[in-house]
Amino acid sequence: MKYISTYLLAIVSMTMFSCSGDWLDLKPSTSVTTDEAMKTLTDAQSALNGVYRLASAHSYYGDNLLYFGDCRAEDVQARISKGDGKRVSPYYEYNVKADDSFNTSLPWNQIYKVIRQTNNIIHYIDGIETTDEVSALRIKSEALAMRGLALYDLVRVFAMPYMYDNGASLGVPIEIEISDASHKPERNTVAECYNQVIEDMTNALGGLSKEKTDGYLNYWAVKGLLSRVYLNMGEDQKAYDAAVDVIENSKSIYKLYTTEEYPEVWGKDFQSESLFEFYFSLTEPSGGSGGEGVPMVYENEESIDWNNLILTKAYLDLLNEDPDDVRHCWLEASLIENNEGLPEKARSEKVYLNKYPGKNGDPHDNDLCIIRLSEIYLNAAEAGFKLGTDLNTARGYLNAIVSRANPNKSVSANEFTLERILKERRKELVGEGLALYDYTRNKLQIRRDEPGNWHLNTLAPENSNAVVIEYNDLRHAVPIPQTEIDANPNIDQNPR
Repeated sequence: MKYISTYLLAIVSMTMFSCSGDWLDLKPSTSVTTDEAMKTLTDAQSALNGVYRLASAHSYYGDNLLYFGDCRAEDVQARISKGDGKRVSPYYEYNVKADDSFNTSLPWNQIYKVIRQTNNIIHYIDGIETTDEVSALRIKSEALAMRGLALYDLVRVFAMPYMYDNGASLGVPIEIEISDASHKPERNTVAECYNQVIEDMTNALGGLSKEKTDGYLNYWAVKGLLSRVYLNMGEDQKAYDAAVDVIENSKSIYKLYTTEEYPEVWGKDFQSESLFEFYFSLTEPSGGSGGEGVPMVYENEESIDWNNLILTKAYLDLLNEDPDDVRHCWLEASLIENNEGLPEKARSEKVYLNKYPGKNGDPHDNDLCIIRLSEIYLNAAEAGFKLGTDLNTARGYLNAIVSRANPNKSVSANEFTLERILKERRKELVGEGLALYDYTRNKLQIRRDEPGNWHLNTLAPENSNAVVIEYNDLRHAVPIPQTEIDANPNIDQNPR
């Protein structure tokens, strides 16, 4: 592995990230230096497409990042398979090592590649001569927003949660300039990282379209991401304002799924709730391989080695509180092949999350939705509850989700609590990579000790300290890759 400063030199060769015919018309960037390659808006758009492709690929959203936040919480676990929890075990068991390439070096490298590519675009696009200033600003704005998202993803994996100490602990290096190979940055604080994320995303808004732009970031997607970032910072007024802006002012292009259509929307392209998703197709040059990581990790397919995650008894019990909840459509069960060693009260089934069924039933061919409208409603409900200034409106945002799941259900004023909001987030957003942060920002324990829970069957004795995890557990910060520590003496390792 090369340390991050070497990623800031030039655009690398990459395949195109195709989502429509105009994407296919763009040639990929070459390995020549950016000032030679980025001469036109077509070059800049090609480089931006490369950013989306890098972010959707294996070791970033195409694998690690989207399931990271779920397998470290209570509702999703590494499945039993001859006593081995497979690829997700280090995340799930809170025992990631600094020399674990899959769980440290690969995501670290991939995300900094995205940052390097966005830095190139931001640096050079102002020098391109063009009469299409709207497109130039839009490309630059998307690059800014993607840089902000990449930094946010780095800091939420490799650093402690913001609410641990209000951002005072070490985050990751902030890289917003093109640098040479001698550059060896230090880690910025978590607060500095969050401030840079907000600056990039906020600065991006003015150049982004408010129309639906499938496969690309637009104004509403970035505003929604800002509501997520602010919520995890404890900036409830800003989180609420951003979420309400999306809910109330994007109604002409985005709407919640109805109860009737809910079972049929999963795995299809660009549905009505999708603010931003990565597009994949089996016909693109990569054969859709970038999109198979997350779907195949959840898929009920015993012939492959990818299907590593199942739903926990805790989640199934939660969903079973209402047998008429439409979200039962996600559940897919199969018999455990070997019951040996299971405690008496353990279930005889393992239940998979069928949230990524793929187009035409092929999970290899599945888009990845990064932010959808249901989350925004729940962000508004949580932030609004914490503010306490307009509880009826905030409760209305929660009930939009509750009553969609079952039209005969709603939350009364007396039932409107933080606990009830978080319960609905668990039910609705399972498998979307957000669960861990619900616990850490609210300073709640993660508990995997419910009697009869599968968790106890997959955790080896040496990992018994992963049964109860406090919000301030230092293991929330995954170790910086050892190769990075070795290459850059200015990088301090996370304490354990």
